[in-house]
Amino acid sequence: MTAWCWAVLALAAVAAESHKDVSVDELVRRVQARFDATSDFTADVKQELVLVGAGRTLTAQGTVAFKRPGRMRWALHNQEEQLIVADGTTLWLYQPEDRQVLKSPFQSAFRSSSPISFLSGVGKIEEDFTASLDGTDQGHVFLMLVPRHDEGEVGQLRLRVERRTYDIVGAEVRHPLGNLTKLEFSNVRRNTNLGDGLFRFDVPAGVDIIEAPIGY
Repeated sequence: MTAWCWAVLALAAVAAESHKDVSVDELVRRVQARFDATSDFTADVKQELVLVGAGRTLTAQGTVAFKRPGRMRWALHNQEEQLIVADGTTLWLYQPEDRQVLKSPFQSAFRSSSPISFLSGVGKIEEDFTASLDGTDQGHVFLMLVPRHDEGEVGQLRLRVERRTYDIVGAEVRHPLGNLTKLEFSNVRRNTNLGDGLFRFDVPAGVDIIEAPIGY
């Protein structure tokens, strides 16, 4: 699984004080405008990974923090702990029980065509994705984002948007091989002036560093 799959990160609040339906273009504009006005955010996250070929579903929960441009920190746990940290230059995936950390160049993991690239500040929805409305349920509308380029390599992103406030309350990433990552966000806090130290990873003593191949 590529690094950005974990990082469909907190997709924090999209705001507007309108109670009427909007067009897909207006919805995209409001999502982008809200994100552009967000310098950082934190949230609690629940993740569900559906492995189609293996017939398994893996769950995890934890916290996520983002700071523009290109900084993020995920702390996830289920049976095992996992920490994912990006400082804008390097992406680290650390599993303490394995005593290993995977190191990858940030830009190779987060291309502008990847589904969450606009969250890391390297992409724009309107420029890099084709957006469409993809159904509704009670109180929500679904926004589908398909990369304009390399769709077969990076998958698609489906956002669950709260109809009244335009907050993003969930996301699904459909991977090219059919696997599905579902995320639910809660307790979102915006613009809290997060320090850069939160996004620095210091390799613990005795931990092996594995250099990821380009494009991981």
